[in-house]
Amino acid sequence: MRELENSLERACALGTASQIQIRDLPTQIHSAPIDLMAASQPGNGIVPMAELEKQTILNALTQVNGDKMLAARLLGIGKTTLYRKLKEYQFQN
Repeated sequence: MRELENSLERACALGTASQIQIRDLPTQIHSAPIDLMAASQPGNGIVPMAELEKQTILNALTQVNGDKMLAARLLGIGKTTLYRKLKEYQFQN
């Protein structure tokens, strides 16, 4: 979450347009899967940060066949953070 906040602050500080453009964001954000971006709530086009985080973590776990240590490493978070987040999502595995 902190990394995303830092990315947005950087985009605001360095961007030249009045709105943040996709090119202002780090590569790992603008190369995110389109289906994740389309997971927005019906009608408003805004996805809560917590939902994006949850989907990113669950997608990473799916891609590594449930290997939590590898998923944490790929996500750039500690294993304790991953386990805490999974508990928050009430994900049982």
